[in-house]
Amino acid sequence: MLNSKEVVFEFLGQRFIFRATISEEEITEVLGYLEEKKKEVEKIKKVPTFKLAVWLLLQVAHDYVKLKREKEELEEYLRGQILKLGEFLEQEKPSLGCS
Repeated sequence: MLNSKEVVFEFLGQRFIFRATISEEEITEVLGYLEEKKKEVEKIKKVPTFKLAVWLLLQVAHDYVKLKREKEELEEYLRGQILKLGEFLEQEKPSLGCS
């Protein structure tokens, strides 16, 4: 079991502290991703903080949905390729000397 670690993230002048049981590498990756998104948000100056936070949430959700869709498409493609490979191997069994 992984030990719980304290994670600190600052966003729009607010400091957030939470505990996580993921690896240091994953924490670093997540915080790096949030830092990139935060920089995009902070370029917008005339919007209230709450709206900026919601915008960040929507951006992260959009990225998630997009990646999820890409993953599902890739899985479907790979399933098709595996089926084709299986069919090919079945056809080639006699010439490969397999029974």
